Amino acid sequence: MIQVIHRGLDILELISQDRSRLYTLAEISGTLNLNKGTCANIIKTLVTRGYLKQEGRMTGYRLGSMSYLLAGNYSHKQELLSAATELMNKLSDTLNENCLLSILKDNNRIVLLEMKTTHELQVINRIEKEAYISATGRVILACMDDKEQNQFILRFGLPSPDAWPGIEDKEDLITELHKINKKQLATHVSTTQIIGWAVPIYKDKKAIAGLGLYLPQSRNKSSLQQKFIEELRKTAEEINENLNQNIHSHNSD
Repeated sequence: MIQVIHRGLDILELISQDRSRLYTLAEISGTLNLNKGTCANIIKTLVTRGYLKQEGRMTGYRLGSMSYLLAGNYSHKQELLSAATELMNKLSDTLNENCLLSILKDNNRIVLLEMKTTHELQVINRIEKEAYISATGRVILACMDDKEQNQFILRFGLPSPDAWPGIEDKEDLITELHKINKKQLATHVSTTQIIGWAVPIYKDKKAIAGLGLYLPQSRNKSSLQQKFIEELRKTAEEINENLNQNIHSHNSD
C-alpha cells in the first residue's frame, strides 16, 4: 500500500463530509492523527492540483473544482469549470452570497462547482437534486426545445405537487417552462425558505448548464434583488463568452 495516497484520500473524504464549512490544517491533522508537516505537504499538493481550495491565508480548506469534476462523467464539465471558476469566485465575493454551477443528468440537477461565503447561517446543498425542485434544474429544462421537453416529461413524468405547486398537468408545466425561457430566469423558494435564482449557460446556442445564486429568505432584501439578478446575468454572459470563444478558436484552427 502507498501510504501517502491513503492519507490524501483520507483528507478528501474528511473535507467532503461537510461542504458548508472550512477545515483548518490543525483540524485535519488532528482528526486524522497525521503529522502536521506531512499533512501540510499533502494538502499543498491537493491545492496545486485543484482537488482542494484554500479560501484565504490561515482560514481553511474546502473541496476544489477537480473534486467535483470527478463526481461523474458529464459532457462539457472541464470547459465549464475552466470558463466559470474565476467568474463565480468574483460573483460570490461581490454579493457575499453562495452560487453554484449545475448541469442536468437524467432527471437530476448535478452540482459541478459551488462557491460559498463565510456567513454564519449557511445553506447546505445536495450535489444531486431533482430538477423540478431547483432553480438551475428548471432553467435548463426551460431552455430545451419542445422535442427535448416532451421526451423529458414522457420519461420522468410531471413534478409532484410538493416539488412544483400549481402544476396539475403537462399544459401547466409547459406554460411555466415557457415563462422561464422568456425571462431567461428561474426562481425557486424551497419549503425550508431558501430562495434561488438561476440563469442558463450557453455553448453554441444550446443551454448546457445553469448558474444559480441562493440564500436564506432572511437575507433576501427586496432592495438587493435587482442587484443579485443583474450580477448573476452578467456573470453568466461572461461565462458564455469564455465558452464560445473556445468554439471560435477551434473553428479557426
